[in-house]
Amino acid sequence: MTNAADVAAITEVVRTYATAMTSGDRAELEQVFFENSCEVGHYDGELLWNSRDVFIRMCEEEADSSGTAWWMIRDISIHGDISVVHVEDDWAGMRFDTILMMLKHDGAWRVMAKAYRIQS
Repeated sequence: MTNAADVAAITEVVRTYATAMTSGDRAELEQVFFENSCEVGHYDGELLWNSRDVFIRMCEEEADSSGTAWWMIRDISIHGDISVVHVEDDWAGMRFDTILMMLKHDGAWRVMAKAYRIQS
């Protein structure tokens, strides 16, 4: 059973993730992602497996302060204190399918892993 408060909180995490990724906001990205989280996916045919800090650095380098983040939640699955969220989002001129794995810890939802694919 899905709790409306959890759905709202997870949606806010996704909103913060998408806007902070677009603007390159390190502080907000650090708040959204656990310190030991990672992002994994294929880019230009190569497997990228980045730490949170490498991912944040990439966001800072590609930041677009005049850009508006575009994102849409496709699916949310919540099981107690874990959640999987399928997000479609834009970043650096590309559209992605992103899977965010979250954990609710100390009353707050945070991302523990991100997997992505670039849509063709």
